Amino acid sequence: GLPPALAARGHRVMTISPRYDQYKDAWDTSVAVEVKVGDSIEIVRFFHCYKRGVDRVFVDHPRFLEKVWGKTASKIYGPKAGLDYLDNELRFSLLCQAALEAPKVLNLNSSNYFSGPYGEDVLFIANDWHTALIPCYLKSMYQSRGI
Repeated sequence: GLPPALAARGHRVMTISPRYDQYKDAWDTSVAVEVKVGDSIEIVRFFHCYKRGVDRVFVDHPRFLEKVWGKTASKIYGPKAGLDYLDNELRFSLLCQAALEAPKVLNLNSSNYFSGPYGEDVLFIANDWHTALIPCYLKSMYQSRGI
């Protein structure tokens, strides 16, 4: 409820989630970025749809989509309830880094009021443990470069 409420107050709002399912309304932006996860460089792509005044962005990478095929049900965090995937730390590090890049690289023109990239003057709301690395990455990887 928060993203549409902020959009209704005139703010430009983007949500970022892993692409677990084949969301029928989301289209491939053809934008890809590289992020360092563990000892490897991974490429993520962004999918997008615009609903209720909000840019809905989905981070596409096999670490998300290959875990769950079809409907996600309870398989988002592990193969069954109460059991985590062994690569959750890497998966959510990838999500956090992609989330930090999305406002800079996505050229979204969904709204009559806003167009283009969000840029660097943005506010991140890190909701739940999956996005807990965002403030850490902001400080260690971006603030030190003046971003």
